[in-house]
Amino acid sequence: MSLATLLTNAVGIWKCRVPDDTIPVFPDVADAPPDSRRLIRNRRYCRVLAKQNELPFDEVSLSFAWKALEHDMALVPGGEIRRVCDVIVATQSGFEMVSTPDQVITVESHYVDRDCVTNADFARFVMADGYGNPEYWPEAVLPIVLQFVDSTGQAGPKFWSDGTPPPQKLDHPVVGVCWHEANAYANWAGKRLPLSDEWQRAGTWSKGHCGHGTELRYPWGNGFDPSKANVWASEIGDTVPVTSFSAASTPNGVRQLIGNVWEWVNTLFCPDTDASVSNALNETMAEIRGGAFDTYFQTQASCQFRTGQPLLYRGHNVGFRCCVSNNALVDPSHSITSSVGGQ
Repeated sequence: MSLATLLTNAVGIWKCRVPDDTIPVFPDVADAPPDSRRLIRNRRYCRVLAKQNELPFDEVSLSFAWKALEHDMALVPGGEIRRVCDVIVATQSGFEMVSTPDQVITVESHYVDRDCVTNADFARFVMADGYGNPEYWPEAVLPIVLQFVDSTGQAGPKFWSDGTPPPQKLDHPVVGVCWHEANAYANWAGKRLPLSDEWQRAGTWSKGHCGHGTELRYPWGNGFDPSKANVWASEIGDTVPVTSFSAASTPNGVRQLIGNVWEWVNTLFCPDTDASVSNALNETMAEIRGGAFDTYFQTQASCQFRTGQPLLYRGHNVGFRCCVSNNALVDPSHSITSSVGGQ
């Protein structure tokens, strides 16, 4: 079976639970112009909606692109988070992590992917020669892109084979990608990785107060529950499809912010230390968030916990999701005007 066939079989309308709301159906873009149709079908609709386009797309294309975005992404209301600020201090017995007062941070509203990027999603990037196109990579990274290969030496995530994902895991989150690969995919899609604070806001805002209530510890509330996330205590032992555990989604239908895979974010990991401690890190690290299927400690599987991995880390339990700023997109009224005019 060809990769194209596998991808075709994997694509469908994902059913999920969104409290008091319904996720829009991904649009049939057969009537869209060919250039935008191709972008939207490949989940690159943010390229159509980007404000910086020198030649704006027509209103029909914008309408379809907005419908696609609303299917795949959720609007996270702006508001405050409490950033945990633990500090490493030196003691007579060694080093200890000491809690300090949390920082209150204001986060702007933004759109975030409802699901982590899947193997099927990432395969579109690979098939489009994403690894070979310097447009998607910082110039400083280009010399090492050739090192980002799968188990057979083909361009792709570490655990793929012959440039192809495991056919039984097309709807699982892609893993075995480093921070640079995650950023390259996001760039290709017209999106970006969320900042650490944006990621936390996506999982902790309180629906009952229009997004301005007390910050939650988990998307479903403040109590840890292994039946609501794929972590060590769930006894699954591997990744699961990104649409699993839908009952534990955020109020706007964002799934699996806790468990299944850690998620790269676009924030460097810099542990806070006091004056008595020298930062011994010899590698640049980026934050990862949310815990994974093999996360043992409950304290690590929360929306507030922060840790990191080296930028080149390609682990079996780290994936990512994308986001986009509201102000990076064209006004949605364009699509509304088009829809009304077409009735």
